[in-house]
Amino acid sequence: MIAGAAAIGRGMKRVAALLMTILGASCTSPRQAADNAAPTQQCEFGPGQSLGPSVNTPVFDGSPTVSSDETELFFTSAREGQQDLFSSSRPSKDSAWTQPQNLGPAVNDPMSDDFSLRLSTDGTALYFASIRRGGFGAADMYVATRASRQHPWGPATNLGPRVNTEAFEAFPTPSADGRTLYFNRSTTFDSQDSDIWVTSRAGREDSWGMPQRLASGINSERAEFSPSLSTDGNTLYFGSDRGAALELWVTRRTNRTQDWSTPETVRGGVNVPRSMTLAPFISADGRSLYFMSARPDAGDSGTCTPMTCFDRIDLYVARLQCR
Repeated sequence: MIAGAAAIGRGMKRVAALLMTILGASCTSPRQAADNAAPTQQCEFGPGQSLGPSVNTPVFDGSPTVSSDETELFFTSAREGQQDLFSSSRPSKDSAWTQPQNLGPAVNDPMSDDFSLRLSTDGTALYFASIRRGGFGAADMYVATRASRQHPWGPATNLGPRVNTEAFEAFPTPSADGRTLYFNRSTTFDSQDSDIWVTSRAGREDSWGMPQRLASGINSERAEFSPSLSTDGNTLYFGSDRGAALELWVTRRTNRTQDWSTPETVRGGVNVPRSMTLAPFISADGRSLYFMSARPDAGDSGTCTPMTCFDRIDLYVARLQCR
């Protein structure tokens, strides 16, 4: 849900949200918490912290995704006019991000928006959505790959007609083993019929199977979008406006054979009143939640909406806090 002036306005809406919280989980990572028999502490995400002026600009910056060690950041930005994909790096997870670089023509289309990106757990595949020519519908999902972090990205390829239709598909989110892909599908980028879908494949080199819409407990009559999956595959974060605002929601399951729980809003300091909080990405260890958000200006009594606050959208991170 994320182009020049009018196009940028359309592109801004293409972003969606998904979030993670670990409510009542231990201060270990989500993968370890289930195996921890000792009494647990209460944990939730603290306030969102801006990723800083080297990353955030006066125009739209959104859809963050990071490497497993949190030293490589990818996101979409309108700083050069249309929505393009950018990257930044840092020597350690406690350091400031370097000046972002455009990923270039191998990945970005020179005439169209590219947005809604997700980095694979091993860092060798970058999934994203685009409205470039040659697709199957309103927006299609693509992937660019590289041999390693030290190698350049290869040309982006379309994920194919089984997952891409005449509709608007975005936020392709792979599982840690690369065999499952969650994404959102809607009639148009801003229609309320957006739902979260899932597809799978036997191996990483195989084609994706026929997608299935997730259960109605996750998908509602309102829009659900931008799924984000924990490393163990048992916590799913997503964005929805089923409540009073665009906020981050979370659902869980005990293991992959079980049903997802009833979704709840992410608690803690991430969802802020009168704000628009979208496009979360949970780190590999489950302790950092990256997201984009538009916060109301001081003294502004109105609530942020896609039409009033998209130029204010910046990138944030919230850290897990336990007590």
